Amino acid sequence: MRAFELQQMARAKNATLARLGLEDRDTRKREYTLARGAFVNAYRHKATLMELGKIIGKDHSTVIHAIREHGSRLNYKDYRWAYKIACEIREEYPIETAESVDSKSLEDEIKKLNDMVSELVKYKELYLSLKKTFDEFSS
Repeated sequence: MRAFELQQMARAKNATLARLGLEDRDTRKREYTLARGAFVNAYRHKATLMELGKIIGKDHSTVIHAIREHGSRLNYKDYRWAYKIACEIREEYPIETAESVDSKSLEDEIKKLNDMVSELVKYKELYLSLKKTFDEFSS
């Protein structure tokens, strides 16, 4: 499922920004444009131009511009550093396809979550019962 992969790339973008000491902002400040460009170039073979644009909150033409400027931006120390960080993130957090995810572990996780939901429902019922008793007592 492609949405699963794109969600992982969005997390990678956030991890890249965090490691660079930046927040996820829509601004034209140099450090942010370089960080977005570095991310785009680190992940350019993992997604389409439009998908990358959506992940960074920009139009696909911004992605094209970042790709075209990559070579010349490598002359700048701050861009090389941002690109190095983006590549490190790409290696640390590989993008898994939905097919590569172990379905048995997902089934186990779903069972655990369903058990937790059942337990929470019991606590909710107990809370509502106690609340009703308290309201009757205090009336």
